[in-house]
Amino acid sequence: MTRQYHVKAGAGSPSTSSVAAVSNAVDADTGLPSGQSRVRISRHWHNRCVCGLLAVSFMLLSIAAHSQTDASRLAAQLDRPVAVRKVTPKSNDDPNGQLVCTFYKDLMIRESGTDTPAPNAAVVLPLSTGQARPACDATHRSSEVALKTEGFSYVGRKDHFLLFSAADPNGAVPFMVLDAGSGRIVFEDGTPADRGLQAIAVEQGNLHLRYRRAFNAPCSIMQNATTCWSQLIAAGKLPQSMEQSVPSPRLCAASYKADKAPANDPSIIAYDVETVVDAAGQAQVTPRGPVSCTPVP
Repeated sequence: MTRQYHVKAGAGSPSTSSVAAVSNAVDADTGLPSGQSRVRISRHWHNRCVCGLLAVSFMLLSIAAHSQTDASRLAAQLDRPVAVRKVTPKSNDDPNGQLVCTFYKDLMIRESGTDTPAPNAAVVLPLSTGQARPACDATHRSSEVALKTEGFSYVGRKDHFLLFSAADPNGAVPFMVLDAGSGRIVFEDGTPADRGLQAIAVEQGNLHLRYRRAFNAPCSIMQNATTCWSQLIAAGKLPQSMEQSVPSPRLCAASYKADKAPANDPSIIAYDVETVVDAAGQAQVTPRGPVSCTPVP
């Protein structure tokens, strides 16, 4: 079943008589100097700590690699621009900040404030066939179309659709799709921080997306799965087809424990979807695969 979406210590220095003699002995378990006042750490706990740190490091590296792979895969599917220009700010208090202009044969997308976590709203400037490429500056032109993308960064273009992603998200990462001609927002959704869009295509004028959908819930699955799930269904955050698929709090247990998050922390809900967006902005989102749950940072 599909659902339509329209889619942020001590007193002074000790005397020499009170200082204990320093031993050159080395503790066999820790490799550190031994002493009567030291707390010994057994080899068992030492090994567990090392294994735990290695596991966390491996997990973080895996997440980063996964995210980079998704970004590279997506970039290969997007329309390639003919040029990209970056212009540094004129001064530290330049309100435009860094400018980034992305050129295609028929249009230019100008971003400003890209050197901050909160970019300014971008603009689209249509280009006529044979028209000379305009300068990448802050000049306002009569034919430019202002976009409602403040706080978002340009990701890329697919046919007449423009993709932007939140520059400084907390939890799930919002993204939006706009019509290149009118600048109108036709679809909004989100992905997990470690997973971006996996596939993008345009068929018969419709945009096809495949990704792991994610959003910050206002409630906690870990604390009360049934009540939270019902709230999300009623608010339209989840499709009716998932009404009976209430996840177990155990689904969240590992991630909440890893983040040392209390059970009442709101949850990030994520699951795979396939989405089709038509030119009018009507979207059909079809859930695929299992649900995951992590705490909002």
